[in-house]
Order: sequence, then C-alpha cells, then structure tokens
Amino acid sequence: MIRLLSLLLLVFSHGAHAQNSASTEVSFENDVMPILNTYCVMCHLPGSEQGGLGLYPDAWSRIVDVPSKQSPLLQIKPGSPDESYFYIKLIDSGKSVGGSGQLMPVQQAPLDPKQIETIRLWIEQGAPNN
Repeated sequence: MIRLLSLLLLVFSHGAHAQNSASTEVSFENDVMPILNTYCVMCHLPGSEQGGLGLYPDAWSRIVDVPSKQSPLLQIKPGSPDESYFYIKLIDSGKSVGGSGQLMPVQQAPLDPKQIETIRLWIEQGAPNN
C-alpha cells in the first residue's frame, strides 16, 4: 500500500512539473539570447566561428533548422532538444551523437542547470523567434 501511494505521488508530482514547464513560455530574445551573449557569442563571432558556428549578427537564423558542421544533426531541431546538436553540446561533448569537440562553453564552467533547462524548454516549445 505504501509503495502504491509513493508511486502515485511520484506520478502526480512529475505531471504537475511537466504542466508547469509547458505553461512557461520561453522567449528567445529575453531568455535565451542573454545566455548566448554571456557564454557563447565571444567564440562564435564572424572570423572566429568555432566549430563553424556563427552567432552574430542573427543568432536565431544561424542555429534553428541549420545543419551542424560537426554532427549529422541540426543545430536546433524545433520541438526536439534531444535531437538538437546545440543543446547536446551543453550537456555532453557531442561524441555520443557522432559529433566532435568539447562540452560547451569551452574554458568556462558549464551552464547552470536552470540555464540549460531554459534552452531545453525553448527548443521543446518549437524554438520560436520570439
């Protein structure tokens, strides 16, 4: 009986978390771009585009529905964070999906879990240019 109650509580709390996450709209301009400006743009400017990825002057058009130059995946596949090389590079070196390189950002501490979750939710919500 206690196991069943624990299982029901776990299922209910996961469902409530998923509902809260889905109802929080993430803005590219207000939520994602500040993360990119702080941690990513300095290595992905024209002329120094690490990994063949430029994030300036229009980061959104350079990452959404654009093939990665390091992996067989798109940089951002709207609706699919786990199939988005850009997201994978924030949580893994990329080698797990046929890519190369290192965990991003290089020579800095990894993004904190809240920042990674913001990017994940934005992609999951279809990676809108909002």
